Amino acid sequence: MKALKNIFLINAIIEIIGGVVVMINPALLLDIPNTDNMVLNISKALGIAAFTMGVVSYQLYRHELLNIRGSKMIALIFTLYHVLMTFTFYSMYNTDIIPHIGATGLHLVVSIIFAILYFQTVGIELKSKNNIPSDF
Repeated sequence: MKALKNIFLINAIIEIIGGVVVMINPALLLDIPNTDNMVLNISKALGIAAFTMGVVSYQLYRHELLNIRGSKMIALIFTLYHVLMTFTFYSMYNTDIIPHIGATGLHLVVSIIFAILYFQTVGIELKSKNNIPSDF
């Protein structure tokens, strides 16, 4: 559980910093000359989503509100978020909307970490079920 807590903190730091940077300067994410307001606003929306996920992740780290089952569910949700963001940023990279593949790699690595933690918590839950005394 401590590993999951630390991953929530690392995820919070990355998402909050990335979200704030993209909200302040959305053109930093893009590699399109003469971007219009719609494209900049979509980029800002990605920044807001990242910032929000970072705040949620920080709250999970700070308050330790989750039991094993809740941790498993949140790890699965964060895995899904990062996998979807990986595909989104890879698509944006392939169509030359963003100039570098860094965001794709970052989201891919974080999704793998959350997936590993998900499967570790599944193992913990199964072990805790098997430790029930037979006289119950």
